Amino acid sequence: MAFFVPEYSMRPFNNRICSQAGHTITRRDCLRHLVGSLCLALASPLSQGLASEIRSGPSILEKYLGEELRYQIGYWLIGNVGSAKSEFLSTNLPGIYRISIEGRGAGLINSLLGGIVYDYISFCQYLPNQDRLQPLYFELIRQRGNKKRVRSVSYNHKAGDISYLETKPTGDTRRQKEAMRTDRIYEDYLTLFFNFRHGYYGHLQRDHHYSLPLYVKEQMNPVKVHIADLETEKKFRAREFNRTDKDLFVRFQIPPEDVSSGSGEILGWFSADAVPVKGTIQDVVFFGDLWGEINGREKVANARSVQAPPVVQSLI
Repeated sequence: MAFFVPEYSMRPFNNRICSQAGHTITRRDCLRHLVGSLCLALASPLSQGLASEIRSGPSILEKYLGEELRYQIGYWLIGNVGSAKSEFLSTNLPGIYRISIEGRGAGLINSLLGGIVYDYISFCQYLPNQDRLQPLYFELIRQRGNKKRVRSVSYNHKAGDISYLETKPTGDTRRQKEAMRTDRIYEDYLTLFFNFRHGYYGHLQRDHHYSLPLYVKEQMNPVKVHIADLETEKKFRAREFNRTDKDLFVRFQIPPEDVSSGSGEILGWFSADAVPVKGTIQDVVFFGDLWGEINGREKVANARSVQAPPVVQSLI
């Protein structure tokens, strides 16, 4: 989820073109990643790699099915460059659920770029004997104007393999497959977020380091997380105007390319039940710090059901 650092970087963007790894990156290229960068951070939970004991009490479905979270996205002095919405819904297939984060650009910048869309979608299976979600199909859709890029991951637990597929705006595709290991738990960003919140990976602890074995690309992409100690937490909370639900101060590192960041560092606040309430992605290329703030949270009784695509049926 989104993270917050109290002292925003007030660096304005430059009209110049920068170069990274021998490739030219324009201001337009950076802008098109803003909404998607925060959406990815919205889906990034904490984890210890292997599950601990299952918590007693309501199941993960009883707690989160029908939940909707909404965020406002901004950067520098511009308070509204986009929005993001997270939903957890049932599907037409028994025991199969859809989690999504939908990001949309807003305002003048979005209009100039022809419209920015970022969708993160996970179709997952509920495992009642473990009371957790298991990913079946993860999809990332990035679109600006009429240019659309789709990256998907199929988790075939029956065959014991993972398939990666990327379709570029030109229509060209790239495929990759690798075998699953029986000694690993496989998660995408969204299933891991809800499994973590439910307590499947243990309780959140201050002054504690975690490791996240994420599988949405070829090979594992580890994410390192640190929850601040109480003294650090108090120092940062004292700088907050609105301190509601700011219970734990978190710092974590993810692959920089996943969030269009020079550092890949994200700082922020979690509520006691692991909902990111405000946050900042550090060093977004050419723009400094991209921030987001929660502006809506509800649990919808009898939420609508959605249709699962054929690929999901084939993985059951």
